[in-house]
Amino acid sequence: MKKFVLMVLLMSTLVCSIAVFADAVATEYIVQSVTGKVEFEAAPGKWEVVTGNMKLQPTVVVNTGLNSTLVVKLGDRVVTIKALQKGAVSKLASEVASSKSGVKIGAKATASDVTAESGQSRANISTASTRASDATNDVVWEE
Repeated sequence: MKKFVLMVLLMSTLVCSIAVFADAVATEYIVQSVTGKVEFEAAPGKWEVVTGNMKLQPTVVVNTGLNSTLVVKLGDRVVTIKALQKGAVSKLASEVASSKSGVKIGAKATASDVTAESGQSRANISTASTRASDATNDVVWEE
């Protein structure tokens, strides 16, 4: 009976470890294409260049330079990380997938509720020159 329980425990541990390994393989990002300067942090403070067909773990920090893009693939999903982005690959990929910002084609501007007759169009803006002139009026100068 003890051998049977030990064997079942061993088999379940083996199956769980295979499942964890298969999950880790499925979460690797594969680089489809690189444009411009794209680097990843290989070690703390050590940056290396990202190349095509490279496999990146989700926790790897990448840095895209000016006018550069990184296209990665996870399973059947392809994500483009744009220029001047820095962070973990999984975080940047999820931000790209969830972002709905930007100008949409055919979008219309909303009308403003501010009328032209509303009076003064500027708020109380104080600059260094106005503060200095106010300060000189408060001081009594004796010669």
